[in-house]
Formats: sequence, structure tokens, C-alpha cells
Amino acid sequence: MPRRPDPLKELLDLQERMNRLFEETLGGNLDENGAVAAAWIPAADVYDKGDAYVLELDLPGLSRDDVDIQVKDRELTVRGERHPLGGRSATFHRLERRYGPFLRSFRFEVDIDADEIEATIVDGLLRLDVPKKKPRSASRSVKVSRKGS
Repeated sequence: MPRRPDPLKELLDLQERMNRLFEETLGGNLDENGAVAAAWIPAADVYDKGDAYVLELDLPGLSRDDVDIQVKDRELTVRGERHPLGGRSATFHRLERRYGPFLRSFRFEVDIDADEIEATIVDGLLRLDVPKKKPRSASRSVKVSRKGS
């Protein structure tokens, strides 16, 4: 018996495709001043490990010196630039890969610990481990010591 389509899943898939389309055409390409900041948008995966978020971005051909990561409040921004290996003066017969600046911003639902973020780039994969801030308890116990005697 054929499976019935799941309307919620189809709606979520459509929303994801629309978000990606918007991001690729305009939304993800603007900097904080509204100017075009990205010539290409690296693919990214973001997942939640409970105590931290993990972001993985495809950045083929880039090294750690090509990437800048900034954190402000609950938003993490990754920006950089990819240049053609042949250089700007080369005559290309075919140029299918995208080059130039990129910018990706990620907003988190909870506070993140900017001081503990770890970033590594290996074989063109940038991985960011973004710990969540531990909530402060509303109260705590204070021990009373005895002085003198």
C-alpha cells in the first residue's frame, strides 16, 4: 500500500527550500549595513549536542587565515574570501566554482559561551563547537565559619 504524504514534512521541506533560495539570492548576502557582502554561500550543518551546538561549514580551498569568526550575544558570524587558485591574472576556459567573499550568520536560541568556542578546519571543513552558557542558579548556599576561639 503506498504511503500517504506527510503534509507537515512537505511544508517544512518547502520552508527550508524557500529559506535557502532567499539566502542564496539576497538574504544571506547582506552585511550589517545592508551592503552586498557575499559572492557565494558555503553549505552549513548545525546540530545540537545538548550542552553545545556544532556548526560545520564546507570551505574547500580555505585555510584558517582565510576565515574570520565573530560572536555578539547569541549570534555567530563566519566570513572570509575564496580566491581562484590560478590567480586573478589567469585566463580561465571554464569557471564553475564560486569565488569571492562569503558571510554566514547563525542565531542561537540560548546564550552561548563565546570564550569557550573551539574552531578547527580540516580538509575544507570548518567545525565550530559552540558551548551553551550554563544557567546561573537563582540561589546558592553560603557557609558560615567561626572566627576566633
